[in-house]
Amino acid sequence: MSNWQQMRRLSTITRGVPRTLALLAALIAASSVEAEIFKKEDLLRGITITRAQCDATEQTLWLNVRGRDFCVRYYLSTAGGEGTRPVVFLQGDQLGKFNARTWTWTDTSEAKDVDTADIIRENDTLSKFTRTTAIYLARIGVDGTSGIHTARKSVLEFDLMNAALDALKQRYSFEGFHLAGQSGGSLLVGGLAELRHDIACAVIGSGRLIAPELPKSKDPAKSPFDPTENIAQLVKNPALRILVVTDKADKRVPAAQQIGFVDRLRRAGRQVPQFFVETTDDLRHGVTPYTRLAVAGCILNRPDEEIARAIATLDKRYAEYNQRRQREAKDKAAIQTAARQPVEGVAAAAKK
Repeated sequence: MSNWQQMRRLSTITRGVPRTLALLAALIAASSVEAEIFKKEDLLRGITITRAQCDATEQTLWLNVRGRDFCVRYYLSTAGGEGTRPVVFLQGDQLGKFNARTWTWTDTSEAKDVDTADIIRENDTLSKFTRTTAIYLARIGVDGTSGIHTARKSVLEFDLMNAALDALKQRYSFEGFHLAGQSGGSLLVGGLAELRHDIACAVIGSGRLIAPELPKSKDPAKSPFDPTENIAQLVKNPALRILVVTDKADKRVPAAQQIGFVDRLRRAGRQVPQFFVETTDDLRHGVTPYTRLAVAGCILNRPDEEIARAIATLDKRYAEYNQRRQREAKDKAAIQTAARQPVEGVAAAAKK
C-alpha cells in the first residue's frame, strides 16, 4: 500500500453539510451539466456572451469587473464529497504565444478544441482525491468564460477571478476556499492567496512567479499582474498554508522563477515547502498530478513530511515511466537505423 493510500485510510475528512436547501439544490443541479466543445478558432478570436446567454447556461456567473461585463464559467463536482470550503483549480495558459506589443497571436500551434467532458472528468478526480467539493474555474477567454485569452495573467484577469470567488462564496454560502493551480493559473493562485483571508491551502504548480519586468499599461487587460508585489501579505497570514511544486527540468517556466519566489518568502520569515518532481510531458512542465496530491494532503491536514513521501512515491513511478519511454525511443531509433542500412548498402553497390 502506498503512503498516499495509507494517508487516506488512516485519515478522515469532515464532510461539510450544506447550510441551506438552496445550496443542496445547486449541488444536485451541478451533476446534470452536459458536455460541449469549444472550437479553437472561436477561442482565438475571443468569446462574447450576452447576459441572456449567460443566464441560460448552468454554472455561470455574470460579473462586471473594471467596467466590463463577463460571463464566467465554472464546473462544480461533488463526486468525492461536499464541503463548505471547496478546492478551486485554475488551469494553465492555453492557445499559444502572442506578441505583448501588438497583442496578436504569434504561434497557435498548441491551440486545440476544448471538450468540457475532459474538464468534468478531471474535476471529478480532484473532488475524489480531496473528499470535498471541487471547482474548476474557467479563466478569461477559455473553457466557457467570455473575453479573450491574450488578457491572461493580467490585472483584469486577476480581478475577474477574485470577483468570481466572491460570487461563488455568496451563491453557495461557502466559508472560504482551497486553491490549486498549474502554470499561469498558479500565478493567479499566488496573488489570490495574498489578497484574500479566506484561503486555507494554496498549492502552486509550475508557476511563473518571478517573471521579467514587463511594461505597465493603463488598460488592465494589457497590464501584467505581479504576485511578488504583496509577498508581505502571505507572511502575515498564519492561517494560510502554501505549498509549491516544481520540476527542476521545466522547459516552459524555468525552475529559477519558481525557486526565487520561495526564497523570497523564506527570507521574509515564511517557511514554505517546495516539492521537486519529475513530470512525464516533453516540456517537463505538467505537475497537476502532484499538485492534486499536495492539495489533498493539505486539506487532510497532513504534515509536510507525509505529503512529501506520497509525492515521492508518485515521482518514482513517473521516473520509471520516463526511463522506459526513453529506452523504447532508443530501441525504435536503432531498429529504424538497422532497417535503412541494407537499402543504403545496395544503393552504394549500384553506384559502383
